[in-house]
Amino acid sequence: MVKNLPSWLFLAIALVLIGAALLPVLRAMIGVDAKIGLPFTTVVILMIGGLMSGLSAMILLVRSAPKLAVAPEPAESTKTRALVLHASGLLIFTGIPLLNFLVAYWLWGKYRHQHPHLNWVGQEVLNYQIAIYLYLLLSLFLVFAGLGVITTPLLLLLHMVCTIYALATSARGKAFSYPANIPIIQGRRVGY
Repeated sequence: MVKNLPSWLFLAIALVLIGAALLPVLRAMIGVDAKIGLPFTTVVILMIGGLMSGLSAMILLVRSAPKLAVAPEPAESTKTRALVLHASGLLIFTGIPLLNFLVAYWLWGKYRHQHPHLNWVGQEVLNYQIAIYLYLLLSLFLVFAGLGVITTPLLLLLHMVCTIYALATSARGKAFSYPANIPIIQGRRVGY
């Protein structure tokens, strides 16, 4: 049933729910309101709903991408584009919901036809972004047990460290597989 719904619908729902959770927090942070207007549990539940909807959209988007035939391209531009694909993961720290995934998806769609390695890197990056959102969702559930306060920052730190390490490895011209990655879209590893 979910396969028949458009992915943009899930994206819109995710943005509305995450925005509804973050707006009162943001208003309190910048001083517009004296306190956060929503109870803590409501904020967490809205975030959980937004992440679940966002994950559904991500999976629908990557699963609907057609298989392709590729034409090789020179290695230097391939390396630079692989770096850009890896760097798109850092957009999670902008605070704009799903930006890291949407930019990575757009770049993958743009570059994947150009070289088999770029297709593989794009799949790795997208799988990792989906995995991070899934782990963040699980971490939000742990907020109710008190553990989410610890696991959420640790997940974000892990994400930053892995992405920076992926950038360094890719800059040396080597392929990088993210740890704890969930293979939602599968491809085979292709070197430079």
